[in-house]
Amino acid sequence: EDGKHCWPQLPLTALILDPVRASVICPNPATILKVARWMIESGDKSGLPVVRIKNKFSVNDSAEYDGYRDLMLSVLYTGVRGLRIIGEIQLHDARMHPLKVKMHRLYKVKRAVTAQSIC
Repeated sequence: EDGKHCWPQLPLTALILDPVRASVICPNPATILKVARWMIESGDKSGLPVVRIKNKFSVNDSAEYDGYRDLMLSVLYTGVRGLRIIGEIQLHDARMHPLKVKMHRLYKVKRAVTAQSIC
């Protein structure tokens, strides 16, 4: 192995899980839990059922996410013609959100396939 990634012969867009994303900035962790509970309980009625939960608050190894914490809900939208899209709703603590904004450049570097793909 020469250190290059062995990506499948698919367009890189095939690796995108969440083409639609939204952020909700909550004043504290208790509110994050309330919003998450509401989203989970009302998902079928709203047409956006929660299909995956990624709780970065529960991770023991803070290095995995560079110390940043949030709660991410993947929701499934089904259009009138049956098109299904997974979207992501990120629930942030207001005190930590400025850190996310500053860390975004590092995130892009870590996820880049090549140096040229970093912009």
